[in-house]
Amino acid sequence: MKILVGYNGGEVGRVALSLARDMAGIHSAFVYVVTSMEGGSSEKQADIIKADEDLGFARQLMENSGIKCEAQQSVRGLSAGEDLVKFAKENDIDHIFLGIKKKSRAQKAILGSTARYVILKAPCPVTSVKFDVEAIFSEDLLKDRRVLVVDDEPDILETIEELLDMCTLETANSFDTAKKLLENNKYDLAILDIMGVSGYDILELARQKEVPALMLTAHALTPENLKESIQKGADSYIPKDELANITSHAADVIRARIEGKQGYGSWFSNLKPFFDKSFGKGWRDKDRSFWNNFDDKYGG
Repeated sequence: MKILVGYNGGEVGRVALSLARDMAGIHSAFVYVVTSMEGGSSEKQADIIKADEDLGFARQLMENSGIKCEAQQSVRGLSAGEDLVKFAKENDIDHIFLGIKKKSRAQKAILGSTARYVILKAPCPVTSVKFDVEAIFSEDLLKDRRVLVVDDEPDILETIEELLDMCTLETANSFDTAKKLLENNKYDLAILDIMGVSGYDILELARQKEVPALMLTAHALTPENLKESIQKGADSYIPKDELANITSHAADVIRARIEGKQGYGSWFSNLKPFFDKSFGKGWRDKDRSFWNNFDDKYGG
């Protein structure tokens, strides 16, 4: 069996890849991942570089699951729909997976619909995929995400591995190990302890690499550390009492980043009653100006 994924990166592309990977595993299929580009002056160098990076991710995703795969750019001067249909015919494709991005009515009228063309013209069945960041379940949003977890407590690392088994996890129990991993790999999320592993230093490295960071702490559960985590760019600050809910907290960070709203997730409003109980009445009064600004910005 041969499967084709029409792939342009992004969240909808990630879902299409995952579905194609799952089908390929069941049927021992070969997967072609194709990014169609018009070529010529219409393509910017930055777009070509990004396409290469996205295809690298797709190739790695398949290889990690033991799926035979070929990932490539296709530059033939055709529209994306024409290119994918032609590729399917040339390579005797048995099934196509295609992500669908939302378009306005005007865009559809002017540009047409790649998905519509492929569905009507393809020589094989087509599965079209949509992505709705608000409607998707946390487990599905986290599926196949690459996550770095840094903590010096083995039982915490083991528990997170069990709870986030839908992700591809890499763990570190020291600053040096985490630093090397961040320098050499790309991650969708970093989950960081504060004490014992120089968590704030790792947070700075993650911020430089544009990796969303969730601070998960027990010993550093204080108003001062909460404030410092926010100031240093953490996407959320979660007490280890909430470890059982790490799936929803991790998904909250990813969802906020997808929407371009770093730090705007629901974590603080959800956990404010916990902070009020843990820190005592009036715990925000000491830094009232900071928290007023925080509330204005993030809706705390």
